[in-house]
Amino acid sequence: MILQICLLCLNIFSLFSCQKNHHGQFEHSDLYPKNQQIQDGGTLVIGIRAEPESINPLFALSQSSRNIIRLVFSRLADINEDLKGFTPRLAKSWEISTDNSQITFHLRTNVHWQDGTPFTSKDVVFTYQMHINPVVAWDGMAYKQNISSVEAFNDSTVVFSFYENHRSMLSDAVEGYILPAHILQNISPQNLFTSDFNRHPIGTGPFQLNSWIDMQTITLLKNKRFYESGKPHLDQIIFRIIPDNFNLLNQLKAGEVDLVESIYPKDFQAIIQNWNHGHSDIRPISYLGRRYDFIGWNMIDPESYRNSIDRGESQDAIKYNIQPNRLFGSQKVRAALTMALDREAIMNTVNFGMAVPMNGPVSPILPSYNEAANIVWEYNPQKALKFLAEQGWTDSDGDNILDKNGIPFKFEILTESGNLLWEQVATIVQAQLADIGIQVTPRFLEPALLYGKLLPAKDFDAVIIGWSVGLTPDFSPLFHSSTFYTPFHFTGYYSREYDRLDELAKTAANDDMAQKYYDKIAQLLSNDLPYTWLYYRMECSAVHGRFKDIIYDRRGLYNNPEDWWIPLDERQYIDKVFKK
Repeated sequence: MILQICLLCLNIFSLFSCQKNHHGQFEHSDLYPKNQQIQDGGTLVIGIRAEPESINPLFALSQSSRNIIRLVFSRLADINEDLKGFTPRLAKSWEISTDNSQITFHLRTNVHWQDGTPFTSKDVVFTYQMHINPVVAWDGMAYKQNISSVEAFNDSTVVFSFYENHRSMLSDAVEGYILPAHILQNISPQNLFTSDFNRHPIGTGPFQLNSWIDMQTITLLKNKRFYESGKPHLDQIIFRIIPDNFNLLNQLKAGEVDLVESIYPKDFQAIIQNWNHGHSDIRPISYLGRRYDFIGWNMIDPESYRNSIDRGESQDAIKYNIQPNRLFGSQKVRAALTMALDREAIMNTVNFGMAVPMNGPVSPILPSYNEAANIVWEYNPQKALKFLAEQGWTDSDGDNILDKNGIPFKFEILTESGNLLWEQVATIVQAQLADIGIQVTPRFLEPALLYGKLLPAKDFDAVIIGWSVGLTPDFSPLFHSSTFYTPFHFTGYYSREYDRLDELAKTAANDDMAQKYYDKIAQLLSNDLPYTWLYYRMECSAVHGRFKDIIYDRRGLYNNPEDWWIPLDERQYIDKVFKK
């Protein structure tokens, strides 16, 4: 009720402000004000389309969950914008041994968990143990494969030892947010997934959870124990869950929401125009970021996979005993489906110019990107039909649907409900595949069901989603056999050749040698097609112009939320009424 009253007041205040502001013209202040003293206080309201499935770094998959986690938890170090160097966080410094077999981290001694408990090296050791635990099945487990041990020398010193001298040793060590041992060590790994901690996290980040009202709001307050003196500057951040894209955009325009990511590109063009013409104080933010969209094909038979697990077979036995998917188990069928899709038309229709083509796994923001390494499956419906006929799929009964042994070629394609862009992609895919005699039924699901149940269980036909790529070229969480049972590896892809190339890329002596293997990985995956890559997206976000010092780049939008602030003379009613 308080929130509703405050938002009503905000609407009245905003309307009054517009009446005073020269017939709707807005004076735009700089994003990085020069020679202006930073002032603490204020509230940021972020609009998100879906409720997070968890705020536990071990289990979060959706972008909304990961954004909140970035505010609540900390890493040992964060990667820099150049994707090479690192900025200290929980670790104040580190050194690599002369034989390149160990990294010693020296931890800050002024860090406390948000419940007041001191942070120590024991938390780092515990987190590593959770990261490699197969029961937990953390999606970043592949980053820890080269780490042989993590040991606490004392409360402020922790030593990572490695099997081999990899170029990625430092990035592997600091990957993942550090967890509180004193809270989680008494919970068995089997029970972590349903632990109360997933909705009531305790971290070391700049903000801490205050409340979570289902399908309404998640409120974070300033962490007064934050280890960086004088930060954060904002009093609190409120995530408002607004599943409907139309209402989300209207609340952004009305000032009820300050920040929205992944705005539908057509709507984003209007935001740019209004900002440039001085008709709005909503600042557009666009950059080639980390997200790509794709169709993921389930390459294995869901029932045989489920039955193997129910029989208690070992993981190795499951990999060899499960059956291929009757539709998508064939590379030639996946290639035919890819050629039957006019991916350029899909990209342009849904993105309005805010995307670039993508034909393989390596992101164009990474130094290892080489488009020439990809096998490109050009739009060619006739060739697609030829490939399908070679696999036995023809229209034998004249009903305009391909069939094989009396079984029609039809399947469900899942995507996230409320994501207007993905829903539109699903509709176009349905129409384009119908043109060659394939019946597709789109199904729009809540993220908790899609990411939390169906994809991890490999209980689906095909899915349209997108990933936010890592800042190092590591595809192990998606495709390596060692991650076959983790949530991100939902296609059932299994390739000894991929495993071999992945190891060679990671152990290469230098970047030039590694590039050779990354090119081979791109060639292999773009040929095997566990995904049909659709396009790489420009980030389309917007934030109210009163927020300053927001650093955004290819790493994302949440690089420095502890530094964001609002000048006193630009504050609105909401910045004062919510003050704690």
